[in-house]
Amino acid sequence: MTEKDARLRYLLKAYIDNSITSIEMRELKARVSALKSDEDLNAIVDDLWNSLDDAPTATLDSELIYRRIVNDPRISTARAGARVKSGLGNKLRRWAASVAALLLATAALFSYLNRADAVSDKPHSKTHVAAMITPGSQKATLTLADGRIISLDEASTGDLVEQGGFRIVKTGDGKLNYEKLTEVTGAMAGYHTIQTPRGGEYQLVLPDGTNVWLNAASSLRYPAVFNGSRRSVELTGEAYFEVAKISGHDGQVPFVVNTANQEVEVLGTHFNIKAYPEDQTSKTTLLEGSVRVSLKSKLHKSAVSSILKPNQQATISGSNQRISLATVDPVNAVAWKNGVFAFHDNTIVEVMNTIARWYDVEVEYVGENAPESKVFGGAISKFENFEKLLRTIELTGTVKFKIEGRRVIVMT
Repeated sequence: MTEKDARLRYLLKAYIDNSITSIEMRELKARVSALKSDEDLNAIVDDLWNSLDDAPTATLDSELIYRRIVNDPRISTARAGARVKSGLGNKLRRWAASVAALLLATAALFSYLNRADAVSDKPHSKTHVAAMITPGSQKATLTLADGRIISLDEASTGDLVEQGGFRIVKTGDGKLNYEKLTEVTGAMAGYHTIQTPRGGEYQLVLPDGTNVWLNAASSLRYPAVFNGSRRSVELTGEAYFEVAKISGHDGQVPFVVNTANQEVEVLGTHFNIKAYPEDQTSKTTLLEGSVRVSLKSKLHKSAVSSILKPNQQATISGSNQRISLATVDPVNAVAWKNGVFAFHDNTIVEVMNTIARWYDVEVEYVGENAPESKVFGGAISKFENFEKLLRTIELTGTVKFKIEGRRVIVMT
């Protein structure tokens, strides 16, 4: 490997790990643009993946890494429409077999779990696109304590606002950072809210150093300055947290995430919370560390809570008002932040809710069969062509789709 290839390999690794700096991002864009051919980029990505094949932190295969690069507007090049060589998909299948048996390669078919009942003699319906439907991107708005609203996707890189002893900065790689300038109380700073639309996602670093990835159609309310014995935030939708450890007078300061029906308390850990109102359930998935999930319920006089261990998921259903624990592969829960839709035992309603939020479409169900009876598993890139994504699901033989403008009709 040449010195240039080694440097590009380093930059790609930093990009995948989300640790790349704004200066390195500009260098990565320049180096990718300077490559002579798509095969050169593929070869370097392939070499990088070979070194990560069995790494526990690996969450993408080389094909998905390539797709993520060429679809990222921060690295946009003439290769954006290039096709990926077919052999790369085999590596995801090898990795999937070892860490997520039900996670399929990006180009593979979705599976219908009651396959014997899924075969249809009717041909697949054709989709008719009357509107340009594209994948989501980095989009969000920031509402300050004084009511000012900043469109983060339209804002220029650099300082956005300075007030009350802190500065808010948009970095070169599109993240939102808080920089402390002087001592300031929480009362002086007030609360901020970051909100992503349908078809948007965003990453930010909270004032305490906690990293947050916010999924589409989600919002996070938090104090501009954390003071006191608890760090509390409010979440609607889905977010992945890597919580910074903070020491106080009485030891570690807990970090608390509140949703409509639960409270999740941690000290320093990595976890994902999915709490969309339309999903009827809240799911907290722990990757490392420890969290306590407490139920907010008027039915119970005393607090109902459970402590999660790594690779456990707590599910709270609006109907049964209890916490159910299960051992899961956390890769599926956090795949969204790495550019992948990953489903396991999900109904077509859950699948389409996820797709609709990212592609910003409306969904309608028609047919005699209840959509909740159809359960799917599989994975596919979030940056896939929308029509191709629907065709992939259609190939299970269980549902058909028709597109009318930005409305998707699911025929069961």
